[in-house]
Amino acid sequence: MDEKVKYINELSIIKKVKEKLVAEPDSIIFGELNEGNTGIKSNDDCIKQYFEFLKESDGARCGAVDLWSFDEFPSHQSRVSDFLGGIENWIEVGQVLYEPLVIDKNSGQVYCFCQGHPARVGQTLGDFHYFLLNYVFGGKYEELIPDAHLDDWYQFLKRIGLA
Repeated sequence: MDEKVKYINELSIIKKVKEKLVAEPDSIIFGELNEGNTGIKSNDDCIKQYFEFLKESDGARCGAVDLWSFDEFPSHQSRVSDFLGGIENWIEVGQVLYEPLVIDKNSGQVYCFCQGHPARVGQTLGDFHYFLLNYVFGGKYEELIPDAHLDDWYQFLKRIGLA
């Protein structure tokens, strides 16, 4: 699937999730997609997909996954300085169960770090589009989050037909 098709799919899903969250009276408990920030610009290819997401939702809380807003982004880079290669190799874009969610600056691939080590050594969670569509808004959320079947976000995804 080419980049443009992935992006169109992502926009469609983000719009659907936003609409369904508004219709759910208790959604604030388990999820929130902020208004987009259309003023974001970046020439950095490794975080282009993340910044495209921020244009549609400037930060988000999706169950156990938090994605930093544009304004929060700079203040959340201190944890990556402890990782192999530090800020030269990694950019923190959010967290999963309070563990850093990072993008590899060299490959653009997403990883979740647990206590300073990749949760899945050598295994990526895909590029940001793939991560978002599958692990945040799709059935792979249950692979990332222990006891996902008890998680309100995952139950919401199932109700709206995404998981």
